[in-house]
Amino acid sequence: MTKYSDILIAYQSATNYPDLVAKLIHLGIQSYTVDVVTETVLYRLADGENIMHNGNSMRDVEVSYNEKNTIQAIRNTQEGKSNYTTFLDQIAKAGIRFYEATLIGNKKRVTYIASGGFYQEMIPQ
Repeated sequence: MTKYSDILIAYQSATNYPDLVAKLIHLGIQSYTVDVVTETVLYRLADGENIMHNGNSMRDVEVSYNEKNTIQAIRNTQEGKSNYTTFLDQIAKAGIRFYEATLIGNKKRVTYIASGGFYQEMIPQ
């Protein structure tokens, strides 16, 4: 089994985001970046290896950043009110172009990045 297949299994078997984070950390992933437009994901591992998941979507991202809508999109997905595709659509409409999950250290977090600002949230332990 490859590391990439292990990553896919982690996503399929995770019961929630903190569970997914624990599984990714167990696989040696220190961080990952998601391109909201294409859904391409770059995983960075502890041993220096990088793994790329090529997305196959195309969505437009609003030019102006809206923090309130970003937070609402995050809450919607956390509360199970939206799926991942809807979440990406909502943060794109809020101006988010990328997001970075940092899975190492004491301050595990996700940083949502727009051309006009950013929003950062800690990952629940």
